[in-house]
Amino acid sequence: MADSRNVVLGIRNLAVSFSTNAGDVDAVRGVSAHIHAGECLGIVGESGSGKSQTFLAAMGLLARNASVSGTVDFHGQNLLDLSTKALNGIRGDRIAMIFQDPLTSLTPHLRIGEQMREVLQVHQGLSDADAVKRCVMWLERVRIPEAQHRMNQYPHELSGGMRQRVMIAMAMLCQPELLIADEPTTALDVTIQAQILDLMDELRRDHGTAIALITHDMGVVARMCDRVQVMRQGKFVEEGDCEDIFYRPAHAYTKTLLDAVPRIDQLSEQALQTDTDEEQNKSHDQPANVTPVLQVRDLRVSFPVRRGWFSKARTLRAVDGIGFDLYAGETLGIVGESGSGKSTLARAILQLIPPTSGSVTWLNRELSSLSPDQLKQARRELQIVFQDPLASLNPSMTIGDSIVEPLKVFEPELSLVDRTRAVAGMMERVGLDYTLINRYPHELSGGQNQRVGIARAMILKPRLLICDEAVSALDVSIQAQIVDLLKDLQREFGLSLIFISHDLSVVWEVSQRILVMYLGSVVELASRNDLFNKPQHPYTRQLVSAVPIPDPVLERTRERIKLQGELASPMDTGARLRFLPSRLLQVPADYVPVLSERFPGHFVAEHDALESLLIVD
Repeated sequence: MADSRNVVLGIRNLAVSFSTNAGDVDAVRGVSAHIHAGECLGIVGESGSGKSQTFLAAMGLLARNASVSGTVDFHGQNLLDLSTKALNGIRGDRIAMIFQDPLTSLTPHLRIGEQMREVLQVHQGLSDADAVKRCVMWLERVRIPEAQHRMNQYPHELSGGMRQRVMIAMAMLCQPELLIADEPTTALDVTIQAQILDLMDELRRDHGTAIALITHDMGVVARMCDRVQVMRQGKFVEEGDCEDIFYRPAHAYTKTLLDAVPRIDQLSEQALQTDTDEEQNKSHDQPANVTPVLQVRDLRVSFPVRRGWFSKARTLRAVDGIGFDLYAGETLGIVGESGSGKSTLARAILQLIPPTSGSVTWLNRELSSLSPDQLKQARRELQIVFQDPLASLNPSMTIGDSIVEPLKVFEPELSLVDRTRAVAGMMERVGLDYTLINRYPHELSGGQNQRVGIARAMILKPRLLICDEAVSALDVSIQAQIVDLLKDLQREFGLSLIFISHDLSVVWEVSQRILVMYLGSVVELASRNDLFNKPQHPYTRQLVSAVPIPDPVLERTRERIKLQGELASPMDTGARLRFLPSRLLQVPADYVPVLSERFPGHFVAEHDALESLLIVD
């Protein structure tokens, strides 16, 4: 960027420390940065590096035990010297921030519409009618289906991805001069992420909005950022133009971050050889009549949904006619956008929610036909790792108690010494220091808590492990460690894995076959290399084209597939039929698109030609 451009924000020698019972903690140590109008500055680094604290300090949003020094200049005003009243006149209007965790950032007892209207009424004095109109417009721009209806909902009624989109819409309402985006796309599907990034890019291009993008997604950085500053342990260790950081990194830490990023555009020789070996093993080592360990047949899960106390219930078909086999030692990846039914499918397989119809057979036993005691015994072989370890671990139990609990339930005859030995061994196996055994979940990092969840799931040495968005919120380096850990555990214990994620790069890294879901049904099922090298279904092709690649030149020049139509609502009974060939449009709303084998082992749902589904600009 040329020096003559206006500097919107200038940070000089900023230091942030926190007073704790264990002494002062220096979170930010004398950092300096600046952002020009219309520029996107990327701030990357692992959790705890000080990225968020730097900009929370600029916004005056630090905890009470924080001490701040230095200067944060916004158009000649030092934000650190302003009163709360003066800051309130700037925050939300001229400077807006998208927070990482929307559930804790949105007011739980206020409807979405009330929270959004307040921003416009306080800063721009709009009437109720005009405010509602603009709020609905922005909700539609961030691709929230049934936007008018969402205005009357509470935050807990929306999915994590929906809440994140609400936060993004709220931040953009006043078209701020500076947008601070703290991990704005972590919980979003790749297609929604691409659309949000396009919106942010449009803001800075058309309105000169400066953007500070805090993220661990190097693909997003490659696509959006003009300059990048790499942060570690409270300091910037490297900074430079985006291309210099990606192609000519100087600091060892920057190189480590880049090396940890999975890339679907580079099928490594090792990965290709692994897939080749697996195909040979299937054809030569396995008899034709080998039995899968898990068989799912025509599985359906439906829920009655009401919009009000006296309204007629509508049927939400969350999982609609899913079928697949899973073999011993295999990893099946499941991808699809929010609302496609991925998590519901996982819970239905484990009988955590009752299927409406269909069958799930584990080792030749139909799980739905088992008695509660029999199902309990079967579950020692069937485990799940959830997306949010803090929500799935008991906050009042130490991590040692959480890990040992399955042993107490299924192996009560074990002595205290044997249980302690087993817990210590599993903690070591998942990379947790034994000194953490008496810590509570809130005292650990996100990556450590995810390892606790894996240790708890693996302590009984199960034969099937379902990972439901288990690495989506982790830094790239921690994510790579967890993926490597899962692969090691799979080799060691002969695990079969179902790996659910909206991050297609990670799914490619860990899976042998991939199943693509759209609004409850399967649209494509193939080996990972076939799926990424020659995707057949338009929806799959759109997903693959939307995955950000950590290469600035490639990412900014490649074409993306954009399909016609708005994001479909799971409540729209006909939405799943949008891809059907025109000759089949006169079909019942409960019709399930038929899968056929396009190539050996490559199944594709019936669909119209891609060209007829593309957006014409």
